[in-house]
Amino acid sequence: MTKTIAEASNKPEENALQLERVFNELANTWYRETGVLSFISQKALHPCYQRIIGMGRDALPFIFGELNKGKGDWIWALECITRLDKNTMPAGATFKETVSMWLQWGRNNGYC
Repeated sequence: MTKTIAEASNKPEENALQLERVFNELANTWYRETGVLSFISQKALHPCYQRIIGMGRDALPFIFGELNKGKGDWIWALECITRLDKNTMPAGATFKETVSMWLQWGRNNGYC
């Protein structure tokens, strides 16, 4: 039987590994089940994406890791978790520019 995050060990490194495992399971399911969808609004409503958002700031290092690999559209999740929105990004920024700005934000705030 799989442990829940709450049942995980009190050791920080074990908790981090457990969080990473949970994130990876959710992200892989999300990638697999939404790969054919074109609209982020549809992808973001997927239960796995919503559970990742529910992980809060604990998910940020993993989200930034995915962005560094060029995987997924995590902008919606980043906006939800950080409570920063697209209005903080320059108007007319492309997706690639927005990802680059988020990665810089992640580095500046110790998440990547």
